[in-house]
Amino acid sequence: MYRSTETVGRHAWVRTPRRPLPPELSADVAVEVTAAALAEAPGATVEWLEVDGAGLFGAHLRGADGRTLVVHLDADLRVVGRLAEVS
Repeated sequence: MYRSTETVGRHAWVRTPRRPLPPELSADVAVEVTAAALAEAPGATVEWLEVDGAGLFGAHLRGADGRTLVVHLDADLRVVGRLAEVS
């Protein structure tokens, strides 16, 4: 990681670049994430979607059987993980 030092008078600050913001979850991307997640869990309904700083998507679903499911997708909308919780 690149760091720079800035000195003003007797004070010095070390500056480090900020982490990039997570990708934006636009309406078009949300539709694609929803379709990919529902293909993994047919009959489920989407409760909410999220995107993390690494660009992975998380689709929080309510399964047809009432269980809470979380489907993780990469930037290419491939399923990379799935969690299920009994509710």
